[in-house]
Amino acid sequence: MALPVAAQTVRTFENPCNRGPVSNWGLINDSRAEFVDFIQEIRPGMPRDTAGLIAHEVCDDLTIVGNTSQLTGRLMVLLRKYGY
Repeated sequence: MALPVAAQTVRTFENPCNRGPVSNWGLINDSRAEFVDFIQEIRPGMPRDTAGLIAHEVCDDLTIVGNTSQLTGRLMVLLRKYGY
């Protein structure tokens, strides 16, 4: 699964979330550290804590697992919510 940043860019991130053997258990599903790095790359002024929070919120929504367009949409909503 690729997670495009926005329609105007070609930057993508493959597999932004760690998924355990039971995909609907939030306890074993979380964002990857590389995804946090990626968010900071596309929003250079963003503090690491904020990028981590956004990544966690994207991956915490188990209803969008495997849906690239919804993952992208959720990322964009959260970037705007946090002022980035």
